[in-house]
Parts: sequence; C-alpha cells; structure tokens
Amino acid sequence: MGKGKGSAPQFDLQSALTRKEKRVVREAEGMVQYHLARCPLRGVFESPEYARAEDLKQKVKDIEAKARKRWEANLF
Repeated sequence: MGKGKGSAPQFDLQSALTRKEKRVVREAEGMVQYHLARCPLRGVFESPEYARAEDLKQKVKDIEAKARKRWEANLF
C-alpha cells in the first residue's frame, strides 16, 4: 500500500454530529440514567420510567443514524 493510499475514511461520530445534536444526545443520555434510577424493583419493564428511558435511547440511536447517513451522503 504505502503512504496511506487505498484506505477508506473512518466514521467518527463526534465529528459527524452537529453542535445541537451533541447537546441533545448528552442531555438525553443523562435523562436515561435519571429515569432508570427511578424504576421500581418489581415490574421494571412495565413502569412508565422505563418506557421513557427506552424512548430516549431510541431518540439517541435515531440521531446517530441520521448523522451517519449524512456523513455517508457527503462522502461520495
């Protein structure tokens, strides 16, 4: 190979996220922990706190997928 030719660029999530997306992801990750800490010991999966935490996790995954899709669109 030599001199770095032929290597494909790697996806870096932190550089692909916008400033607003970074803030939303950071706040959502904190709120996930907040809601999980308030889940009851019994019936945790049926609790509204667990449902809110799962919604926030999905929101973070959607933002990361959107950033990756945007990065791939700009790559080619």
